Amino acid sequence: MQSRRLEAQKAMTIDQVSTRDEPVVCIVDDEGPVRASLVDLFESVAMKAIAFESASDFLERCDMGQAGCILLDVRMPGISGLDFQDQLAAAGNTMPIIFMSGHGSIPLTVKAMKAGATDFLIKPFAGSAVIAAVGEAIRRDAENRKEAAIRAQVQSCEARLTPREREVLHYVAAGLMNKQIAHEMQISEIMVKLHRGRMMKKMQAGSLAELVRKFDMLKPDLKLYQ
Repeated sequence: MQSRRLEAQKAMTIDQVSTRDEPVVCIVDDEGPVRASLVDLFESVAMKAIAFESASDFLERCDMGQAGCILLDVRMPGISGLDFQDQLAAAGNTMPIIFMSGHGSIPLTVKAMKAGATDFLIKPFAGSAVIAAVGEAIRRDAENRKEAAIRAQVQSCEARLTPREREVLHYVAAGLMNKQIAHEMQISEIMVKLHRGRMMKKMQAGSLAELVRKFDMLKPDLKLYQ
């Protein structure tokens, strides 16, 4: 029964299991019984899961932008889980990774966690432990996606600003008053107020505090200010 289920899953892509925004547990392990038991475990608690027998199988059938997390075995034929973690990061993967291994060690765990893994489980592990780890990873993924969506919206608003409005944004976020901004920009205070009003509207900011929060979201992306 388990082998037939795994064979059926091999023909499925992740979009046949879930929508892009609905979390899925992606199990990457070369051992069929492990994959089958984990799929059964997650489905028993109403979590959607899909199994992959190798790193290449995952790359062929999984969408990097899928919501959820990856449950990844450390030791697999072809490419190790740690090397695959690096490959996924380079490819733009956003799903949190949980490692599992029957040969865990402190150096291995430290290396995986430093590279961004959310947890490291030693086989055999209790079902409750892996469910808890996956639940936390999915929660973290949801938070990251929400923050990314908000930042994308702010970037879209900022892209609509004129050069003058963008300059006013910088000065306002730095705490300058209209009179000071007028002096810095060599324009009248009336023009500053005009640019400021348009800038606030385009940035969809109802207050100075909200504007500063949005500006802080943009600061890491230096390209916006070149």
